[in-house]
Parts: sequence; C-alpha cells; structure tokens
Amino acid sequence: MQTTVATPKVFVSHASEDKQRFVIPFATALRARGIEAWVDQWEMLPGDSLVDKIFEEGLKEAAAVVIVLSKISIAKPWVREELNAAVVKRIQKGTKIIPVVLEGSDVPEALRSLVWQSVKDVNDFNDCLTRVVDAVFGHTSKPPIGAAPIYVRNNALPQITGLMASDRLVLKALYDGFLRQGRDYVSPEELVGIATGQGLDVSAVSESLEVLEHQGYIEQLKHLGPGPYHARMQPYGVSTVLGSEESLLIRKVGLCLANDGMTVCADIAVATGEPNSLVDFAIGRLEDQGLVSAVRSLDGTTIVHQTSPMLRRALAG
Repeated sequence: MQTTVATPKVFVSHASEDKQRFVIPFATALRARGIEAWVDQWEMLPGDSLVDKIFEEGLKEAAAVVIVLSKISIAKPWVREELNAAVVKRIQKGTKIIPVVLEGSDVPEALRSLVWQSVKDVNDFNDCLTRVVDAVFGHTSKPPIGAAPIYVRNNALPQITGLMASDRLVLKALYDGFLRQGRDYVSPEELVGIATGQGLDVSAVSESLEVLEHQGYIEQLKHLGPGPYHARMQPYGVSTVLGSEESLLIRKVGLCLANDGMTVCADIAVATGEPNSLVDFAIGRLEDQGLVSAVRSLDGTTIVHQTSPMLRRALAG
C-alpha cells in the first residue's frame, strides 16, 4: 500500500533583483520535488493586498521559510519585514527557517544561529536544492544503525564493572565449561570456536583472557608462543557469575551436610539437582569459612570428612 506524503508549503523570501537569476529556477525545482514553493510572482495579481497575500496567505500557512540572502536582498526593507515575521513565527509555532546564502553574502545577526546553505554559483544549485528538500521533509542521509554484534546481543551475563561485552562472552564460555567439567581447563580451540561464532576474532579472545586473568576471574595455562591459552575459572569468577544465587547454593549444600548427613559431593549434586562442579564450589566456600573440611581425590571425588558445629548455627542465622 502506497503512503501519501502531504505537500508542504514553503515561502520563498527574496529580493526582486534575484528573482529571474535564481529564485524562479530554484522555486520551480522545489515544486518538481513535491514542495509547494510560494513566490509572489506566481501568487499575486494586480490589485491584491501585499500584506494579506504575503503575511496572511504566504507566511502564515508556510511549513518553512526559505530566505534567499544576497548582497542586494539583505538591504531590502521587505525582506527584513518577512524575516522578522518568520522569526516570530518560528518562536511561536516552530516554523523552520532555511537561509540560502548567494555568492558569499553576509548573514543577518538574527540568522547566524541557524545552519545555512551556500550557493557559490546561482546556475549550479543542485547540492543546495537537495539539502533544502531534505530539510523541508525532515529527511536525513545518515545511514541507519545496524544490529549490534552477535556477542553483545547474545551475552547472557549481566554488566560487570570493568568488563566489556566481549570479556563477558569469554567468561560465560569458561563458566559453561566449568559447569560441565569442573576445574579442568577449557581448550583455546573451544573458546575460539564459540567466540568466532559470535563475531569475535582470535585476538579479541586473547585480549579478554588477559583481562579476565588480571582481574582474578580466571587463570591461564601459559606456554611459549602466542595465545589464546588453556584457561579455567577461579572461585572469584564463579562467585561473580553466580551473584546473588551464590548464597542460595551454599545454603542448599550446607543443609544436605547438616540435616541429611551427606558427605559425598556427587550424592549432594543428585539430591540438590545442581551440577557437581557447583556443589564442589559450595563446599570450597564452606571450607573458606571454617565450617567444613573436605578431601579431594585425584579422580575428582570430593568428600566432606568433618563438619563444624558452627555450620548449623550459620544456616539458622
């Protein structure tokens, strides 16, 4: 379905000396572009009232006023009267004033706060015409804003101080690896594969790994040669990703230890429905608080062998 665009009226203020050499050709071109250009020669007949025609019909109904400024027009009383009326109308109704400056003419003080369009050669005004038409219709040639990179749109982690969207994407990939395989290192090939699928390149992955390690979220297994390297989550990084959910996780695991007498990490994972890696993390946090003691075998099994009486009190608090 075709949309009908309303025809805007534009009053063209000018000096009679500029009419044939510029105003008539320019106004004709405006009309060819869908703008009802109001020029006195076309609108006024012998016997018409100058005041009624210009100020009541021309200026009053205009959506915009094009003021053609030349070395001749700036000294014309009528042009100044029309300019004054246009300025008042702009203040009252927001009417657009578009100065067109011919051949380097001076610009009156009242118009110096506006953007004007210069015409160096009155026989070549195509650039000026395009700009004026765009101004009247409110059209801009500014390119549209495209979609943000995929890694920005798809990053599931919230804002973290000091981290860019690319850093959070890499941190999320490492956290997902931690959920699957615990403290095992995630290979650089896996990280790069995830990142490139989200619009990041290898250098961006390496940079994000360095930033994340510097801030204590992860550690890297570095070797001679360029990165990216194998990397894995640090407890601080897991805490950061969990956010407010960390305390709920620790409480859930603590209740299994205190109330149900469960000691094996894998059994607690089944009981709570949490990944084994998160249960082991929660046990580690309880160890940090001196509430439990645990041992970890080479095969990755974690067993709590001692529970402090303070655990129950901490869970009851």
